Amino acid sequence: MGLVSVLSLIAISAVVLSSAVNGDAYKSERELRRDIFNGYDKLVRPVKKATTAVPVKISISPLSLRSMNEKNQIISLEAWMMLTWMDEYLRWDPSDYDNITELRISPTEIWKPDIALYTASPDTSLFPVVHTEAIVYNNGMIIWVPPFTINSRCPIPFRSYVSVSRTFVDCNIRMGSWTYSGKMVDLQLSTDKVDLTNFQDYNYEWKLVKIVSNRESKLYPCCADEYPHVNFNVTLKKRNHYLNDN
Repeated sequence: MGLVSVLSLIAISAVVLSSAVNGDAYKSERELRRDIFNGYDKLVRPVKKATTAVPVKISISPLSLRSMNEKNQIISLEAWMMLTWMDEYLRWDPSDYDNITELRISPTEIWKPDIALYTASPDTSLFPVVHTEAIVYNNGMIIWVPPFTINSRCPIPFRSYVSVSRTFVDCNIRMGSWTYSGKMVDLQLSTDKVDLTNFQDYNYEWKLVKIVSNRESKLYPCCADEYPHVNFNVTLKKRNHYLNDN
């Protein structure tokens, strides 16, 4: 190798080293996405040990009561559903990526729990269909808040239905994983309280009195393991002016 070539190589190496020292050689958000999704499989649970359950926390924030159809016995509730879980494959060191600590990712790109409305009616309201972006944090925590129109069956006992003085209706909205048992997806309530701060009381016929939540686990004849689910028990009261007018 000639002297000129050697000197040129030394000069190029010095420039690269100087750039790294000055902080110009950091990885961008584009490179972060490329790295963490290299080999990522959204069809498998995001745990490195098969016996580890994915912890999933759930809550709802009702926005408005669209309707309570007594004839068809269906409640329609506009809400935000918040899901949080951990993904062991979507973790990174922020210092390697210009101190980036979070990413906005389409839920179609990542594994997400198949949380369904067990009491759905019709079946088209089984899962949230709005693909709002999820936030992925560098420790692997994911937060996804899709808007969800909850169309749920609300059976009314016959004696209550025929009673002229009926003013209250109780509806049970039940959610859980459609295919994963508690050994694979550990579904929990994010909080014992239901957030009603965003609720707007617009329904002219019914008033939302309260929503109480709880978690249960059930063993089905099909399977050896229990399936956890959460209940949101809604109490509605018929408005007096509607009763008087009818």
